[in-house]
Amino acid sequence: MTIGLRDLYYAICTEADGVETYGTPKRMAEAMTADLSVKTADGSLYADDTLSESVTEFASGTLKLGIKELAPEVTAEVLGQEVDQNKVVWAGKDDEPPYVAVGFRAKKKNGEFRYVWLLKAKFKIPSEKYETKGESIKFNTPDIEADFTARKKDGRWKADFVGTEESDAAKTWFTAVPEPAATIPAA
Repeated sequence: MTIGLRDLYYAICTEADGVETYGTPKRMAEAMTADLSVKTADGSLYADDTLSESVTEFASGTLKLGIKELAPEVTAEVLGQEVDQNKVVWAGKDDEPPYVAVGFRAKKKNGEFRYVWLLKAKFKIPSEKYETKGESIKFNTPDIEADFTARKKDGRWKADFVGTEESDAAKTWFTAVPEPAATIPAA
């Protein structure tokens, strides 16, 4: 159970010869909501009139973020748009969004946090809504959506950790996209 959401980051993902690497994580926006949905590929094999084998694998996913405000420069970077010398963002029909890793953390009731990185996502152009001010104040905040997939180099799609801010993994969670540490043999 989580009771908050904060520290939304992204890092540009580049790929060479089927191996993904990441740039330094950057603050994306103030997070309000993160809705993560996963699609699986399922297969069943029947033999002798019964289920003999069943396989479920990660196929892809969608991340929908509700954010306070997305700075034009961040929008341009995650959507592959251009920014000119006057800081005007130019969107074009041939823009190609880069793959990015998306990280955030959510506070838990016991003082720990759940830390998450989605390792290979591509953002879609968000819808925009503008509304005149009436008798009461209504905030219009953007949503932005990304599709995510598994990395080519190792098939991983998510890094997920629960711990305190003093935990080793937490200390560097937003300074670099995490990679697997040495595995501990099962006891």
